[in-house]
Amino acid sequence: MAAALIAGFLAVPWVMVSIAIPLFVVLPMLKVFVSPAIGPVKDGFSFSALIAATILAFRRRTARREARIDRPILVFLAVLFALYLVNIGGLITGESGHNLAWFQGVRLFCEPLALLLAGLSLREPARTLAAARKALIASAVACAIYGVAQQGLGVGRLEGYGYVYGTQIRQITGHIRSFGTLDDPFLYASFLLLGLATILMSRRLTGWTYVLSAIVAAGLVASFVRTAAVVALGVVGLALGRRGHGLTALFIVAVAIAIAGTTFVLASDQTSTRTVNINPTTYVTLNGRTQKWRSEIGSIGNWPFGRGVAVIGSAAQRAQESLTGKIEVGSGPPIVPVDSGYFTLIGDVGLFGLVAYLALLSRIVVVGRRAARRGYSEGWLAISVVVVMLVDAVSRETFTGYPIAYLGMLMAGLACSAAQARVASSRLLDL
Repeated sequence: MAAALIAGFLAVPWVMVSIAIPLFVVLPMLKVFVSPAIGPVKDGFSFSALIAATILAFRRRTARREARIDRPILVFLAVLFALYLVNIGGLITGESGHNLAWFQGVRLFCEPLALLLAGLSLREPARTLAAARKALIASAVACAIYGVAQQGLGVGRLEGYGYVYGTQIRQITGHIRSFGTLDDPFLYASFLLLGLATILMSRRLTGWTYVLSAIVAAGLVASFVRTAAVVALGVVGLALGRRGHGLTALFIVAVAIAIAGTTFVLASDQTSTRTVNINPTTYVTLNGRTQKWRSEIGSIGNWPFGRGVAVIGSAAQRAQESLTGKIEVGSGPPIVPVDSGYFTLIGDVGLFGLVAYLALLSRIVVVGRRAARRGYSEGWLAISVVVVMLVDAVSRETFTGYPIAYLGMLMAGLACSAAQARVASSRLLDL
């Protein structure tokens, strides 16, 4: 099976991404309806894509062809991989070694980066990106429709399907918070935001564009995730920039970032009234999130390299889970819930890791901007994916969350690769 996946990514990557994207989106639902054991399928696809990218790199090197991957991106990727593999913070503090929790931390963070590397390396980037766009938009629309339908199904019927109240099923002011095919409303909202960005960054706005955007927007409303409105504002701003309204776009995106930052700071000054761990990436209350992370990150001496990979957060929880996702009594200390991608990075690999990750995303924006200045939609898509992830990560563990981190990094890699190809082609024509 692994050989077939690798061969597929090598020969027909546009087919493989058309399969992988909807599969990633529907996989959480299949874990409920079919079996929890189906979860590792995503790991097989991710590692197969990484192996295919490695093989392609060796082939290009052997043939003495120019490497396709932007060198600064490759450097930042190497630094991040090294920080997680070596686990300097854990070795210094003694709180984290190279154990099962560390392995889960490396897996959760590095699999999305592996998909980024694959997206930068796969053959025929323009064709592969076109297939990925269609697959992601179709998946987002289907997920949104299912999410809206959940409003009419009711709690009882959803529980009858096998969903668990307090995990997938959540309510706010008497309303169900739709979760679509995913694990909770927050991951659902993050994925729909990525889908909305992909739709609005299309080359042309047609009647179908507005219809699809309206369906995804309705799905977002059904999630009742308030912070999604802030990210959506940033996406709309980028869409205006894509259509030539640069100053307006800059203002709107700046406002979205300012609102997200203000919300984050205000939340840090409040006291948590209720903390309920609901899944590996989120918990119920907004209040007190930053205070909890301040206490868990520890003294200022831990800030450069962190306390260690998987000392706190979702990776530590994954290490205590059984195949069905249950945590056995007495399996370890209480798990600290995670709800910020930035604090996740600081906790795992410190400020050095956070700076490297932000430098990686910034470089993707630079590559995308070169293409965007020529009017290429590939460049705008790369920028929009980064903006969605950066703003969304303020209140969620977006950098490792499934499927947003996986699909976001794959789309960013494909968009960068296709953008570079178009810019290179246009330069040759200019000559």
